[in-house]
Amino acid sequence: MDPITTAIIAALAAGVTQGTVADMYKGIKQLIKKKSKQKNIIEVLDDLEKDPISNMGKKWLQKEIQNNQLDQDADILEAAKKLLNEMKSSGNEKHIMQAKGNFIAQADHGSSASVTINK
Repeated sequence: MDPITTAIIAALAAGVTQGTVADMYKGIKQLIKKKSKQKNIIEVLDDLEKDPISNMGKKWLQKEIQNNQLDQDADILEAAKKLLNEMKSSGNEKHIMQAKGNFIAQADHGSSASVTINK
């Protein structure tokens, strides 16, 4: 995933609605709106704000970022980098893990997980 999509999804998944991270997210959104050739990319961002773990929304956003060559825009890339750094330093960084199937255990940040099957 490109750094812009990664930063946007991370901010939305963290659920940050105020403060520095929220302001930085709004700044990236404004840059995208200003520099995008297709205005419907903002609609995708609005949809992702409602459902930040939507796989379809993530894929569509990433595709549109690439189609509009926003992943090559220095201003947007710098804003995404700053957003990710701010999230890490403020403790707002969250990790989303998804799994499909049976008997799956997932762990993150040094935690542990296990599956016990009783027969």
